[in-house]
Amino acid sequence: MDHPLPALPRRQLLLFGAALLLAVLLIARWIGNWGLVTIHVKDAPLAKVIASIARQGHVRIESSLDLSTPVSLDIDKVTPVQAIDLLSIRTDAVWRMVYLAAPSQGDLNAAVMGLQGSGNIDGWTTDFYPGAPFSENGMALDPRRLTLTIDGVSQDLPQLLDQAAQKSGIMTALPKDWSPSLAKLPKPGIVAKVVPSLIKNARGKVAEFFYLSDRPQRRGGEQAEGDQNPKGDWEKMNPEWREQRQLAQIALLPKSEQAEAKKKLAERKELFASMQGLTPEQRKAKWRQMMANPDMLLQVMDQQLLRQTQRTPTQQINRAVGYINRKAAAQAAQSSQTH
Repeated sequence: MDHPLPALPRRQLLLFGAALLLAVLLIARWIGNWGLVTIHVKDAPLAKVIASIARQGHVRIESSLDLSTPVSLDIDKVTPVQAIDLLSIRTDAVWRMVYLAAPSQGDLNAAVMGLQGSGNIDGWTTDFYPGAPFSENGMALDPRRLTLTIDGVSQDLPQLLDQAAQKSGIMTALPKDWSPSLAKLPKPGIVAKVVPSLIKNARGKVAEFFYLSDRPQRRGGEQAEGDQNPKGDWEKMNPEWREQRQLAQIALLPKSEQAEAKKKLAERKELFASMQGLTPEQRKAKWRQMMANPDMLLQVMDQQLLRQTQRTPTQQINRAVGYINRKAAAQAAQSSQTH
């Protein structure tokens, strides 16, 4: 004959329920904070800061910067991309999302060493079409989360990786002497799934990481703000792919911002269409006319101001002094030409 278990006292039931609720809350908090980055350091070596972001954000970060550079950073529970973006601002650097493809792990390791050293990968084809990966309020967007559909224009991996680069803003690279064809294309999805699948379908090895590097130089040695493109291929981009990328970026914005972002995209599309067939001089005149529009000028200034406020006071002073010196040099050069 079975005997019923004795009922637990009410006090024990309450304690058990409270313990269970606390455990659920702690687990929920851990899940909610998983992958977020918190750092409070002053003049810490760049290597230490990179390692902390990588560990907390569960991402891989490579860099060609001087890893002994002192960095000060105060951030609480931000995404890895936001942490990397702020780190790039504090180090006067630029960042990008990189996908390397190669037939062997040894080839990948050699390519990463090239990026860490000279910033170049000898004997590789690199595709990179950067654009500002930011929302209107200056928030960094994660290229890995963009939706991506690979079209069957070509089955060769080099062409498919170039397409992925154009549609997402990531940097792709593979050896020039390696051009495998794919039996099938990956299904549409987010970049973080589609691109690795693309490379694996070609029986290749893939390396995915964020890459921090020095800011490119404009003519005259000035650092180019936000210019991350070593090839300058924006005009060579497929217009439809560029629009797909911009729509994918808009999809990552809060719902309340998407309608306005789509409106501005339509305005830019109309502007670019009006520039088709113009000479370089005519294009410059068109840009000057556009920037003379007070609304457009304010938009650009607001975005720049949002980025500037994230710099340290010393950085802001140095940039201001640099601007004054460049302006004085330009005026002196202009004056010497008129005499």
